Amino acid sequence: MKKLLIICAALFVSFNTFAQFKFLSNNTSNEYNAKLFVADCNDGHCEGKATVILYDKISGDDIQTFHSADLDFNLTAKQDARIGWIDLGKYQSPLILGDFNFDGFEDVAIRNGNNGAYASPSYDVYLAGKDRKFILDKNLTKLAGENLGMFGIDRKKKEISTEQKSGCCYHQTTSYAFDAKKGLIEVGSVIEDSSIGDDVTVITQRLIGGKMQKNVKKFKAKDYYAEQ
Repeated sequence: MKKLLIICAALFVSFNTFAQFKFLSNNTSNEYNAKLFVADCNDGHCEGKATVILYDKISGDDIQTFHSADLDFNLTAKQDARIGWIDLGKYQSPLILGDFNFDGFEDVAIRNGNNGAYASPSYDVYLAGKDRKFILDKNLTKLAGENLGMFGIDRKKKEISTEQKSGCCYHQTTSYAFDAKKGLIEVGSVIEDSSIGDDVTVITQRLIGGKMQKNVKKFKAKDYYAEQ
């Protein structure tokens, strides 16, 4: 009886491993490739618990294994998850790789559901540490999980930015930089508010000399949006 239970358990594990849908993400990075194993794919939509294995693009050596509670992404009409090992396109992959903190090393953001504002995509963000070990960054994960999707990256300014809105008429962009002593700090924001009348109130803030400087301007909506 004991042997039978062991055999059944082994078959159960084997079945669950086999049942996972398998993908490759080879077009999102110059340094890394990835293998993705996700629990469920149906009607061109994949989601659920997943394992992501990041490996070196040249040597093929495994770098690190990650887990997501909900690796959410879509397939094209020509992709059939049942055939196994589908190579995802660069902008189709639920992984985002890039230098998020401008230290010269590639970091990785892994899709984890739709927990952002207005059910937008949310991500777990890992920064590259010593010996190519990635460490979950709580501050960047919060930014990529509570706003309108993944934060933007301005390599020229060495800043990242988040987007937020409230209804149709309020939009806010907030910019952040990395301070050597303080870590991630807010360095500016732009608020566009057209909720009152025919005017658009634009509130711009910028950190100058350690103090946030504020500027408020009003425009006619038809003129302001005509220039966008």
